[in-house]
Amino acid sequence: MPTSTIVSTAFLTHGRLAARNLQLDDLPLVVTPHPLNDLTPEQVRELARSAYPIIVEQLTGQGVLEQHTRVDYVHPAARNRVHGGTAPGTEAA
Repeated sequence: MPTSTIVSTAFLTHGRLAARNLQLDDLPLVVTPHPLNDLTPEQVRELARSAYPIIVEQLTGQGVLEQHTRVDYVHPAARNRVHGGTAPGTEAA
């Protein structure tokens, strides 16, 4: 049965160990940035759009399934650190 297992970077090691305990050493994991709880609904949609091709590939068995594949999405807080600004909605009044 094709599956797509998604974990954030904070839970990658735990996910890999859980897979090993279930004798699923080669279980492909989709890895998202962490944390997710502070994302806005639009940011979650953006993350989902970035993850969608990987998930479809895993579910349809197209291509080589890597042990873990990172979603091409940069967490807004990391973008903020790179650009040296403040996150949207946190500007001083």
